[in-house]
Amino acid sequence: MNQIAKSFGTYFFDNVFLTPAEIDAGVVVPGAEYSFELWHSFTTPRQLAGITQTGSYGIELNGVTSGALASFESFDYKISLNQGGGLVDYTAAFDFGTGSSHSFRLTASMALVMPERIDWSTQPEMSIQYLTEVIESFDGTEQRIALRDTPRSSLSYMYSMTDEQQYRFDNKMSTSTGSMIVPLWPMQCQLSRVVSAGDTSVALETINAHVMASDTLLISEGDESEIVSVESVDDRVVTLTSMAKKTFSTNAVVIPARIAYPTDESNSTSLLRGFDQHSISYDLDETQIQKPAPVDDFARLNSRPIFPFRPDRSKDFTTQYNRRREMLDPLIGARSIYDRTKGTVKILEQTFTFLSEQERQRFEDFAEIMNGAQGEFYIEGPGQAFEFSEDIVVPTYKIRIKNSGYSNFANSSSLAPIVAIKLYNGTTIYRTILSATENPDGTETITTKESTNNLKTSDIETIVPLYLARFYSDEFRYIFDTTEVSTITKNIRQLLYADSAIDTESAITI
Repeated sequence: MNQIAKSFGTYFFDNVFLTPAEIDAGVVVPGAEYSFELWHSFTTPRQLAGITQTGSYGIELNGVTSGALASFESFDYKISLNQGGGLVDYTAAFDFGTGSSHSFRLTASMALVMPERIDWSTQPEMSIQYLTEVIESFDGTEQRIALRDTPRSSLSYMYSMTDEQQYRFDNKMSTSTGSMIVPLWPMQCQLSRVVSAGDTSVALETINAHVMASDTLLISEGDESEIVSVESVDDRVVTLTSMAKKTFSTNAVVIPARIAYPTDESNSTSLLRGFDQHSISYDLDETQIQKPAPVDDFARLNSRPIFPFRPDRSKDFTTQYNRRREMLDPLIGARSIYDRTKGTVKILEQTFTFLSEQERQRFEDFAEIMNGAQGEFYIEGPGQAFEFSEDIVVPTYKIRIKNSGYSNFANSSSLAPIVAIKLYNGTTIYRTILSATENPDGTETITTKESTNNLKTSDIETIVPLYLARFYSDEFRYIFDTTEVSTITKNIRQLLYADSAIDTESAITI
C-alpha cells in the first residue's frame, strides 16, 4: 500500500550503461586486450566531462574520453595491458555530471614473462605425468584407474647469465611471485619472412603441433622478444589478434608459450663473480592446459594399437623377469614357496630416439591415447621367437619350427601367444599360437589359429614375439639434445592375460 510502482522504464531511461561493467580476466599475458561498450538512454546527447582512471600503470585505454555522446549510440573502448607483472585492479570512472558514478572495472593477474634464452649445453627436459592407480591381483592381472583429468606437465631449464644479465635475472627470480609465461624452447620454429611492426600475421618455415595448439607465442631474436596472441593458424601462417609492436628478421624464432609456476625450489651456481647458472623447473598451469589433439592413425590388432616405434639399438635395453610367487616362512622348519602364475612377467626397458619433432609428437600422441599407462597395446619383443624348419607349400594350421622351447607354451603364461612374421618385402603377418608340441627329431610343431599358405623360409626376415603390454609408469620424460633430436627411456610391462583372439577387422597385414 502507498508504494510507488517501479517499471522497466524506471531503470532503462535516463541512465548510463556499461557492457560489461566488470571483467575478471584471471591470469593474463602482456599485450592482452579487452573491450567494453558505453551508451546512454537519455533523450538528448550527454556531455562526457572526463574519465578518472585508477590502477592504470601499464594500462592503456582507447576510446572517447570527452565530448557530447549521442543517445542510444554505442561507443567502443579497448584496454591494452602492457605492465610487466603483478595484480591488475583497474577502474575507469565516467563523469557525466549527473551526480552518479558509472564505472568499469578490470581485475586480473599479470603473468611474468621469461624470455631469457636457455643454455643448451644442459639438455632441457619436458615431463608429462599422468596419475594412475594400479590395482593388481595375485595372478598378475591388474586394473588401472586414472586419478587426474589432465596430465601434469613440467619443464626443466638451465640459464647461464653473465654481467648485467646476472643481477637482473637474480633480482627477477628473487622478487617474482605468481604465474609466469614460459616458452617451450624445444618446440621453437623459424620465421620464413620478416616481421615488421604493424604486421598482423607471422609466417613460419615449419610448424609443429604445440605451436598450432597455442594461443600465446613468443618471438625472440637475440635480446629482443615480444609476446603475441594467436587468433588462428592456417598452414604455416599464424594470424595475430593484434599488430606486432617490434621488427624481427628471419633469424628470429617463434616459440609456444605456456602459463606456468616455478617450483618451490630452484638452484643457482656461481662459477665466477660475473657468471651464474640457474637450474629452474616450471609446473605448467593445469587449469589452462594447452596440448595438441592426438592423432590416432596407429594399426590395430584385436582392437588394440600396435606399438610402432623402434628402440634405439645404440643404447642398451634390458629385460627384467619378475616371478609371481608367494612365500611362507614359519621361522622354523623349511620355507615354502608357491608359484602364483606360470612363468614370469617381462619388463622391457628401452630407449627411443626421435630425429624430428614430428616423430616425438607421434610418440606423445600414442601415450595420450593410452592415457599414460592405462591402455593396452601390442609390442614386439626384443628377441626372436623361433625359426621355421621347412617351407610351407599347402594351406596348413600346423607349422614345423626349429627347437626353440615353445613346446612349453602350455606350461607358461609368459610366452607370446601371437607372433609377427616379418618378410623381406616389408609385409608383416600375424599368427595366433594355440599350442606347441615337441617332435622326436628335435623340432617342434606349433598349431595356429589362422591358416598359412605358400610361405618360404628364405622370404622370412625374422619372427618376433608380440606381447600384450602397458607402459610400466605414467611419467613421460623427454630429453632434448636439439630442437629436433630428443630421447625418452620407458619401461614396458608384459601382461599375462593376453587375448589371443584375432580381430579380422583389424590390420592383420601391414
